[in-house]
Amino acid sequence: MTNNPDGFALNNGSLPASGPKLTFAFITLLLVLILIYANSLNGTWQFDDEPNIDHNASVHLRSLDSQSIVRTFYGFEQEKIYRPVAYLSFGLNHYFGGMNPVGYHIVNLAIHFLAAAFLFLFVYRTLTLPRLQRTYGRDAYPVALLSAFLWAINPVQVTAVTFIVQRMASMAGLFYILSMYLYVLGRTSEIQGKKILFFSLTALSVALAMGTKENAVMIPVSIYLYDLILIQDPNRETFVKHLKYFILPAAILVSLWLVFSLDIRSITGAYSGRPFTLLERLLTEPRVILFYVSLLLYPAYSRLMLNHDFEVSKSMLEPWTTLPALLAIVVCVVWAVWAARKRPLPVYCILFFFLNHLIEGSFIPLELIYEHRNYIPSMLLFLPVAVFIVRALAYFSYRRILQFSIAALVSFVLVAQGHTVTMYNFIFQAPYLLWSDNVAKAPNLSRPRVNLGNILMDMGLYEDAYVSYRKAWSLQRFDRLSQAPSAIYNLGRYHYHKKDYKKALAHFQAAVEREPRYSKLWVSLAQTQIQLGDLKAAENTTRKALRRGPENVRLNAMLSFVLLKQEAYAEAIRYAWKTLTIDPKHTDVLRVLGEAHRRTGRIDRAVHLWERYLRDYRDDIEGHLALIDLYAETGQTEKLDRTIAQVMLLKESQSWRELIADYERDAARHAYDADSQRLLSAIRTRLNQQP
Repeated sequence: MTNNPDGFALNNGSLPASGPKLTFAFITLLLVLILIYANSLNGTWQFDDEPNIDHNASVHLRSLDSQSIVRTFYGFEQEKIYRPVAYLSFGLNHYFGGMNPVGYHIVNLAIHFLAAAFLFLFVYRTLTLPRLQRTYGRDAYPVALLSAFLWAINPVQVTAVTFIVQRMASMAGLFYILSMYLYVLGRTSEIQGKKILFFSLTALSVALAMGTKENAVMIPVSIYLYDLILIQDPNRETFVKHLKYFILPAAILVSLWLVFSLDIRSITGAYSGRPFTLLERLLTEPRVILFYVSLLLYPAYSRLMLNHDFEVSKSMLEPWTTLPALLAIVVCVVWAVWAARKRPLPVYCILFFFLNHLIEGSFIPLELIYEHRNYIPSMLLFLPVAVFIVRALAYFSYRRILQFSIAALVSFVLVAQGHTVTMYNFIFQAPYLLWSDNVAKAPNLSRPRVNLGNILMDMGLYEDAYVSYRKAWSLQRFDRLSQAPSAIYNLGRYHYHKKDYKKALAHFQAAVEREPRYSKLWVSLAQTQIQLGDLKAAENTTRKALRRGPENVRLNAMLSFVLLKQEAYAEAIRYAWKTLTIDPKHTDVLRVLGEAHRRTGRIDRAVHLWERYLRDYRDDIEGHLALIDLYAETGQTEKLDRTIAQVMLLKESQSWRELIADYERDAARHAYDADSQRLLSAIRTRLNQQP
């Protein structure tokens, strides 16, 4: 083996492990991950899955034409290209498997396996580099395999694997480690053609990683430090050369970007919606990062949750752990710089961890803490641990009992972590399990209680939901200040369900005053005003909201409904068609169109529209009653009989008179204005004529 003084001529004499060893490593990793993640396939849509995938029409691919594919690149807001690789993957999932979450979970698990496999290959290749081979080369295979296992089965990775939308984190991690591995292959190859090929593939993988999630922008820095610390010799001469040719130019480019491209005002302005300031976030994140380390090393189930309750640092001494945490990180980094020549491997692992927490753990106004943010930073954290374990086993080879004890302890930890992964996966099987678990572990946070309340409302447990909303509002512990009105809004939903419309109105008005951006608040306010008989107020509310978002589907649909109630039929029809122009799937407005045409005497058109409405809402009583009225008027006896028969199945033992009386009592919700006497007469006539 030859090696030039500058460290760039690399003839890596140690080739990758043999075929059987590689096969064993990959198959073992795959089988273990399938075993511990098997129950993740039972997981359903959770939390951010809904806006990003379930309710995001742009990723519901039905064809692979260029227009549909490009549309996925714009995420769910459809304003600018955002994480295009991740959203395209969701679109392809939908194209091949629809909205069945099992397919999404299978892809997530496959991504995690591939990330673990490439991590194994990368670590093995790293340990056989010229600078490291003498120290680690003999144990490269067991160390690489153990470190990959320790990372892949760590329960902290569950939110990046089982939480479907966090494919953004895991797939970015896959392309990140693939980029590193391809770079090493290119860097250590002696054949020029292979170098070009591997470096080209590295660039492609880096682009895919950055197109999946923004924190992958740290790959070039990771590769640079990798080359400097683990391939070259970071001595004084090398440092001066790199300072001149790499570090200073990079610093100048970053400074220019900060000055001319980064919108500092938008970043500082975003903190106005957070319950902490920029300074408080910077003070808190060192404690968060050390907490991540403790969580990765001791991932007990009781410590794992989607939303963590983490105290904000108000100053260096409040809480008192702020300064020690900051000093601990500074000491680690200083030691890493000092020890880079003597202990290159642990030094790089430490720097890799802190470096890859820099994007989400510094000045960007994100939530303080999420477990999935450790997916990339933790990739090399277990490498020194694996080295220690393998060497301890070798050192105590003369004491079989001690060697067996160490092996048994490591095996127990691996089994325990696998069991914890399975337990953690279980709560992703239903939203109620996820949020009730989160409330139990972080009882002083508001957001999990609001989410739990929403689930309880959907389950029909209204009183329990009310208690959850009240507690959320009293705690006032939200990730964002804009989330606070959600508790008030949902208390309004509770009162609306209880038909206490005056209390509901007060809550919806308070929610709108605090957060006027959300259309559902305005819609609920208008609905309540309709229930109270104040149609003019409902119109004013909807028009005011539309001035903020004239293309909002729900607001246009609501205005068409309000105008119908006020007998402004022409304008109601105009806004209903505008709604369908914006979103052809919002077919609820067909009932407004059908009723407007019925009232203005265009009966044939009304029949057609109500029939279209019922194609999407087959069990809707309103549509059936409207068609009974219209079929009786137009003499379409065959269709009339079929519709009456369908309603008889829907109403079960309830009498026709009771059904129509219930409908009239809730007339404020309906577009069709029923004439009970005419309806009952038409129904009675047809039933009496049956043989």
